[in-house]
Amino acid sequence: MPAARAPRIRPAVAVQTLFILFGVVIAAYFPFLSMFLDSKGLTAGQIGGVIAGMAVARVILSPMWGHLADTTIGRRRALQIGAVGGATAALALFAAESDPAIWATAIALAGVSATIAPNVDAIALGFLGDRMGDYGRMRGWESLSYATACLLFGIVLQQVGVRWDMPILAGAALVVFFWTIVAIEPDRPLHRIRHGRLGAVGAVFRAAPRYWIFLVALLLVWTGFNAAWNFIGLRIERAGGGPFLLGAGAALGGLVEVPVMRLSSRLSNRLGLRPVFVTGCLVYAFGFLLWGLVEDPTLLSVLTVFEGAGFALLFTTMVVVIGRMLPSTLYSTGQSLAATMGFGIAPIIGAGIGGLVFDRYGPATLYVGASLLTLCGAAVAWLALSTPALSRPAHDAEPAL
Repeated sequence: MPAARAPRIRPAVAVQTLFILFGVVIAAYFPFLSMFLDSKGLTAGQIGGVIAGMAVARVILSPMWGHLADTTIGRRRALQIGAVGGATAALALFAAESDPAIWATAIALAGVSATIAPNVDAIALGFLGDRMGDYGRMRGWESLSYATACLLFGIVLQQVGVRWDMPILAGAALVVFFWTIVAIEPDRPLHRIRHGRLGAVGAVFRAAPRYWIFLVALLLVWTGFNAAWNFIGLRIERAGGGPFLLGAGAALGGLVEVPVMRLSSRLSNRLGLRPVFVTGCLVYAFGFLLWGLVEDPTLLSVLTVFEGAGFALLFTTMVVVIGRMLPSTLYSTGQSLAATMGFGIAPIIGAGIGGLVFDRYGPATLYVGASLLTLCGAAVAWLALSTPALSRPAHDAEPAL
């Protein structure tokens, strides 16, 4: 008699838990990176250079990962490679002592883990299908786990030292890997898909001619964001704060994300994706300006709520915009291109130049510049998303072009 098959985890539970676990990964990586590099003895300018180098790795590898996920290895396998590779690189970065070793391991961490976030979102869009307008509600659980983990990690790192952030990141990434094994169904294409010139990347622009304009908007917005966010830890630290204040602020921002993400789904359905995305840009611009003007570290920590609110509006609409513009067979590539622009090229400019501006001209100049860049991104996004499918309520929208 054949052995009984283990009960299958429901797809909704599998995807929802994947978001929750990934929120813990982001909490270990996102807020504390600049402080971790500072603990290694790097200056703000050097930190900006390392972050820019990590971004170069994303620029080179993200489109490749997206193409492979959509055409060859599947999204689950690409995610697993990123999780295991990211854990390995994080431990190597923890052990690195010399400047060349820090650079090499940080770049390796960025390059291999670049496949995680786009494929988490691609898996979610594939699961939601015609209900992708509910993405924000599902993504809100990631924000809740992110907020909780930020607070917890801030408390722990305040006690043991911020250098232990990388082992925490490695452990969180391995948990994601094991969850994909037991809960996420394999999705490798049965036959290798050929998309013609430039592969899946070229197919994206042929399917959505306006997509390149949207990428320009993302470049402007996320350049401003990277210039602002990558140095908020140093801003708080040099104002007299530490990892606990940074972790508490990030946690507060994450908590704000939860209701705002749920609200963004409703607003997008009622008003359209374009006004919601642009509103997120305006929230970011105002928050960045305040970060440059305020000097009290506790108040700076509290003001990170603007990062949470702006991110909730921008990210949820960005993911759904890509889902509306592209066929399901190009979801991973579309998300990877957005990640290339927002978390690849944008950090090269924002963090690379931002660190020099922070050192030479002070935080006020840096944050005013970040605010202005974000406003420019809002203007370009208003143009890029000016189609019925993206600017009207969901029930009135026509197919995107």
